[in-house]
Amino acid sequence: MLHPQALLSLEALPGNDIQGLVDCARQFQRSPIQATPLRGRILALLSDDHDSPAAQAFLRAATGLGAQVARVRATEPGPRQLRDRARLLGQLYDAIECQGLDEADLRQLGRDAGVPVFNGIASPDHPLQTLAARMTLQELRGELTLPPAPIDPLPAEAVARNHHHLLQAVLSCTLA
Repeated sequence: MLHPQALLSLEALPGNDIQGLVDCARQFQRSPIQATPLRGRILALLSDDHDSPAAQAFLRAATGLGAQVARVRATEPGPRQLRDRARLLGQLYDAIECQGLDEADLRQLGRDAGVPVFNGIASPDHPLQTLAARMTLQELRGELTLPPAPIDPLPAEAVARNHHHLLQAVLSCTLA
């Protein structure tokens, strides 16, 4: 089982976990999802902009795996309310994707919710986006191993497709 905290940087993630994510994403890419491994799971998307590209990417990935996603506003005043809110969210949802929360609130939510808390895994500046670009470069070059970093300009559609499959891999490895 993959721990969401491990996804904060690719450097902190062991190589075998990175390869496992890539292998899982490639499996989703090769064969359309027949089963819905997250059926019956309810996830929260904690964001103030549920129409953003990152929010939409998370929604597509999660619902594609059979999960239901509740859209919850992220703005919440005060640390006391955040602690209570975290406990409530943890009772209602199987996992929480946070987009736009500051680091202190994110850590507090992670401590108090009791369920996996993701830190903007669908955001363009998240390390999964870099991994998606590396996967795309590997495909284009026909290489067997992931290159250290993408240098060439890459087709945006191919990177987006790989990012989608990586999101699904993270969700399924964490929650299924």
